Amino acid sequence: MLAGAVAAGGLALLVTELRPAPPDLGRALDRLHRQPEVHQLAEQAAAEHWYDRLGDRALAFAGSKVPLSSLALIGRTPARFMAHKLMFALLGLVLPGYLSAMAALVGFDSPVALPAAVGLALAAAGWMLPDLLVQGEAKEARIEYLHAIAAYLELVALERASDHGPAESMRRAAAIGRGTVFRRIQEALERAATDRVPPWEGLGALAEELGLSPLQDVADIMRISGTDGAAVYDTLRARSKALRDELLAADLAEAGTNSERMVAPGAALTLLMTVLIVYPALYQMLHVF
Repeated sequence: MLAGAVAAGGLALLVTELRPAPPDLGRALDRLHRQPEVHQLAEQAAAEHWYDRLGDRALAFAGSKVPLSSLALIGRTPARFMAHKLMFALLGLVLPGYLSAMAALVGFDSPVALPAAVGLALAAAGWMLPDLLVQGEAKEARIEYLHAIAAYLELVALERASDHGPAESMRRAAAIGRGTVFRRIQEALERAATDRVPPWEGLGALAEELGLSPLQDVADIMRISGTDGAAVYDTLRARSKALRDELLAADLAEAGTNSERMVAPGAALTLLMTVLIVYPALYQMLHVF
């Protein structure tokens, strides 16, 4: 009963940590009303959890590679990422020894070297597991971002066709959407307005943070329109169409890959059904005589 309770508690803790957290209203308001840097850093340090502080210290490890762009896409801090790596590695290291101790209590002895070897293997796997999870989540988030950027391109083009200025077109187009991507764009534009820089500079900084070249293309196109006064309606529509074509081609390629993966299970199922149908008749034929 104790082993089951501890295992269930560990699974509940893992599910709680992996579940996306609700947006922090305080941090969102702080981005709009910035405080002096010293007080802001002090408040952030006080608000951090113990595992965030542990992950922040783990960032100083030599050779630790942190996928910053992928973490920015899914809205996770590097400190939280390193904390997850340490927690998974520690869980994998301790779990075999714990199970071996529980087995020894009920009378099943096991070699000491076995839990140690399995623990090291599970610790290495637990250390690498957050990287795989982050890459998978970032891949899905990147697709969502690209779809939203294609829609944002169309909206900016329509605002420019309505004789709005480049900066006003970017802000009005960003205010239309209600998704996560449009909120990030709105925050980048508001941050640029607070810093008294052109909005395409804020959009370019967001594109560099997220590692999204299509978003950088939007910033470059609007920079040309804002500085040189060029007509960019056709350019925006063409870039949006090219981006949608790329997404459609990627979807078709993924659909083709999934169809090819279904060939082997389908063939195995057909073979199994054939054996189940033929075996009774074949058995009767062989045992008649």
